Amino acid sequence: MNRIATALLLAAATLSTTAFAAPIALDGSLSNGMLDQGHYKAVFTNNTAPPEKYTFNSLSYSFSFKDDGEVMKLVSTSDRKEGAYGSVKHGESHRDVTVATTNTYTGEQESVALWFGNFLLGSGSTQLVHSSETSAPSFQEIYDGKKCTVWFIACFASHDQYSNTTTTTTTVKNAYTGEFTISGTVTNQSIIDALLNDGQMTFKLKVLGDLMLTNSQFLLDYTKVEDQVEQPGEVPEPSSVLLAGAGLAAIGFLRRRRSAAQA
Repeated sequence: MNRIATALLLAAATLSTTAFAAPIALDGSLSNGMLDQGHYKAVFTNNTAPPEKYTFNSLSYSFSFKDDGEVMKLVSTSDRKEGAYGSVKHGESHRDVTVATTNTYTGEQESVALWFGNFLLGSGSTQLVHSSETSAPSFQEIYDGKKCTVWFIACFASHDQYSNTTTTTTTVKNAYTGEFTISGTVTNQSIIDALLNDGQMTFKLKVLGDLMLTNSQFLLDYTKVEDQVEQPGEVPEPSSVLLAGAGLAAIGFLRRRRSAAQA
């Protein structure tokens, strides 16, 4: 009977179970605010002690940026078409002139690359926003001066010349604006080991243009490992069912052995 009890105790041995826990947020050295073009280092430190028994699963990161409003370069072009002057009437002659002006404003695209050592974790950039608007035509009669009408040794008679000018202006904007986030999950064990060994991780940011850093976050996801002893009367988990099966097999072995001894 003692041997049977021993086999049952072996079947109900201590089981190792896992429990999900809230991720650990790492403390960062890079504050939110304006980032001018250049290279930056962001050091993240784990100041929260994990439980006594745990397994690390992954490291998730998130960096959010926002366009700060850019200075745009202006390039202007003009297309002028002039017709011929018409006949002189009432001491005046006129011609048609059209002027199409295009003002193009172009901004600079901002971008960020996030590195851990020589490993590129991700990159992002502001997006191009294109717009074009043409104004309603405007009309203006411009006096061009006098023109000799009759020439005899010297100008005997002259008339006035005018340009009937129609102008349109098109404004084109190629702006890079908006918000973007560089995010992802690291499951590379060597990177996670670097955090465990050093207690901190150093990342590099390569910024092109001027951007606002609005948020930076690193979360270390882990699973807490707990020791759980199965209580009598509990519905066995699949793993405990396997162990119980092994225990029953042990019981059968003990019974056969005892029967053989009695024979």
